[in-house]
Amino acid sequence: IPPQVRHPGQIADESAMSKHHLTWNESRHRVGIAAIDDQHREIIERVNLIADAVGQSDRHEAVQEMMDDLILFACEHFALEERLMTEYGFPDLEGHIAEHLGLLQQLNNLRDALRTPNPTKAALVSAFITDWAELHILQSDKEIGAFLAARGMR
Repeated sequence: IPPQVRHPGQIADESAMSKHHLTWNESRHRVGIAAIDDQHREIIERVNLIADAVGQSDRHEAVQEMMDDLILFACEHFALEERLMTEYGFPDLEGHIAEHLGLLQQLNNLRDALRTPNPTKAALVSAFITDWAELHILQSDKEIGAFLAARGMR
């Protein structure tokens, strides 16, 4: 399938998977809350570093470390969001916390899948985390940003 008609998560070949990058786009990704936007930029940067590394067979251990770092940073990011949602009375706090827990479980499972070097698995993990980062920002976090902004937070 040509890249221009691929669906999210559907990859034409392994080389395409290892080059799946996100580029911060202010109008597309910005949620309007500076602290959250700063962390989203950092998540995108970390995801792109993983995408670069999975295409290099000698970087297996580095990919493992980067996944560990991404998971730790995701925990920090989710904690910030949950603190703000609690403080401002976000109506679907429990649902969003459940989403965070599910995403962390998926990230842990993906990291575990990379314990044994496997370029195809690594490329699939890279494609997944790239899609995860973008979809979480564009869907769930945009909703939080709009809610918080409506209550005066910037």
